[in-house]
Amino acid sequence: MTRDPRPAEDALQDPADPIAQADLDRVLQIVPRGAAALAGISLAFLVLAWLAVYFGIFLPRGPIR
Repeated sequence: MTRDPRPAEDALQDPADPIAQADLDRVLQIVPRGAAALAGISLAFLVLAWLAVYFGIFLPRGPIR
């Protein structure tokens, strides 16, 4: 296995990849918002499912005897 002698910052910039820095900055502003929205929606479904089980199964059975 050979190591790339270039610094990590230079290794990220591929000369064959013509992406402009402005385009990259624009995309990196949008992507985290989408990931946060997806995580929030997933968390909301998880909480709703837990509440449904709690109120639909656990509470109707009553206290432990």
